[in-house]
Amino acid sequence: MNDGSRSSSPRDGDRPLRRDAALNRERILRAAREIFGRRGLGVTLDDVAHEAGVGVGTVYRRFPNKEALVRALFEQDLALRQLSARKALEHPDPWQGFVDFLTEMTADLAENRGLHEVIMLGSHSSGPIESARGGMLPFLEALIRRAQESGDLRAEVTPSDIPVIQEMLSAATQFAQGRRPEIWRRYLEILLEGLRRRPDNRPLTTQSLGNRTVEELMGLPTAGPVPPRH
Repeated sequence: MNDGSRSSSPRDGDRPLRRDAALNRERILRAAREIFGRRGLGVTLDDVAHEAGVGVGTVYRRFPNKEALVRALFEQDLALRQLSARKALEHPDPWQGFVDFLTEMTADLAENRGLHEVIMLGSHSSGPIESARGGMLPFLEALIRRAQESGDLRAEVTPSDIPVIQEMLSAATQFAQGRRPEIWRRYLEILLEGLRRRPDNRPLTTQSLGNRTVEELMGLPTAGPVPPRH
């Protein structure tokens, strides 16, 4: 995952931080990125302080609670995912753009437990984080539509399939329990073979969950109640 913790001029409210305070803030963010990535968002600010090699009071002076620390870490990461989607939409090969985005997004989610919990589970969400999470849907729709119009992606694939696929691949990494953290790449290759449109594709017989259900499962606001399935 890109290191979104770096900043050319850290600030505390409207005032630039002193050099020592700014260095402490960067140290805390780096430590939090590392420990959240390994262990998820269940860690405490005490754990972050220990990882950073600073007193817990130093952490609380920079970040009054864990939600503020999560926000500082992951808002920019989510914005970077949208930039990645825009880049994929500009790829001259619609299929390769779709594959590149899916691979990059899955790498982030499979290899960083904290980001996975923020995006997929809505843990420690804030207004900007919620906006960024929900804002991914139009990009997914455009990437899928483009790859289907080019004849490369199966017509049955929907945007709601993508979070489920990413959750499946993240589960493969967790199943390997650190022995093969990159194993998700093998299963992504297998899934891509199934996603690719071919003359001999058999029709899919099971409907997708649908956007509303996936948004509900991810803790995103929906436009209304999920309609009953028939």
